[in-house]
Amino acid sequence: MKYRLNRIPLSTVIMGNTQSTRNKVDEMTISVKRGHDITFGWDANCEVDGTWKKDGLTLHNGGRINITEPTKELCFNLTIRNATEEDAGEYTLELSNWRGDASGSAKVKVLDYAVAWRKIDHQRNDKVKMALREFTPSNPEAQRLRFLLHGPVGAGKSSMANSVNTVFQGRTTVNAHAAPSTGKSETTTYNMYEVKDEQGRKLSFVFNDIMGLEGTETGGVLTADIISALKGHIKDGYKFNPSSSLSAGLYYNNNPTLDEKVHCLVSVMPAHKIILLEESHGLIKKMREVSDVAKNLEIPHVLLMTHVDSCPLVKKDLDKIYFSKKIKIAMENCSVKLGVPMNRIFPVKNYHEENCVDEKVDCVILDALDNIVNFANDYVIRQIE
Repeated sequence: MKYRLNRIPLSTVIMGNTQSTRNKVDEMTISVKRGHDITFGWDANCEVDGTWKKDGLTLHNGGRINITEPTKELCFNLTIRNATEEDAGEYTLELSNWRGDASGSAKVKVLDYAVAWRKIDHQRNDKVKMALREFTPSNPEAQRLRFLLHGPVGAGKSSMANSVNTVFQGRTTVNAHAAPSTGKSETTTYNMYEVKDEQGRKLSFVFNDIMGLEGTETGGVLTADIISALKGHIKDGYKFNPSSSLSAGLYYNNNPTLDEKVHCLVSVMPAHKIILLEESHGLIKKMREVSDVAKNLEIPHVLLMTHVDSCPLVKKDLDKIYFSKKIKIAMENCSVKLGVPMNRIFPVKNYHEENCVDEKVDCVILDALDNIVNFANDYVIRQIE
């Protein structure tokens, strides 16, 4: 679609008596669907020089930007192809000749996706649940897969363990104590949470929950303890000490077996929080440190992005989770700042205010869990000698 900028009164420039005459009209706002093209145009009535700018910076031909040089018709055109979030901003055409100058501008707002950029289908819920119920690790040395939950205080780590059990038991469950909005970690000990179905049968994977991370040097779980947990050195029931990491004693496992080691690191990060944190923030540095260790150990790393209902579109309809530009931007922030590939980042909604199960909530949880199980199983297969 082609948009004309708000009228540039060139007649004032051409016929005015003062060369310093400058006229700038009021701005208009244009809404563009992500992935669509946008074209601005203006037809001049005399020979003038024109410059296109975005947010005050001069634009040039190349990539998705196409600027048509004026011909004898004196048409000034700017086209932005396949609009993305970075194309939002103020576009200005500045015109000038020997008598003066003028400008016109418009603001562009890029809307959410017209189609989902990642597919999920809650009609597959029962099929995925059945496959996960029947799953057994492909390496006999690992009786069950072990997933380590870690992330900032209040991210929803413990709620995730509860939510997975809610999915498989068909009712709300509260096994892990979820942190209220106090800024302090509810989890102070190293706990293992089993996943059970409606009949109380144990599934072949467990979650290990850990004390929450904080951005300060002295608060929250120490990264050394998270790394020890990754390697299987920490036993269930250990009470974390924010001042000193565990390196020996009753709760230290000197020679962990494959079954006792972690098979997938699962970071948990709120969607609304990651955007506010700079890469230099202490919390980001701690999580990157743990991520780097997992990478060196070849332990798969997945990120669950919680609090997705902070996006109004998703809050209204969870099925719109992969239509939302806010969700994708938050995921991209997670990928860049925490070093996790986009295809290992899963936006999820925990059960926290619901009093019954919801197939849409189940769907995003099952989608993430199915991938975590597959990644972890691949890891234990690689450990077969």
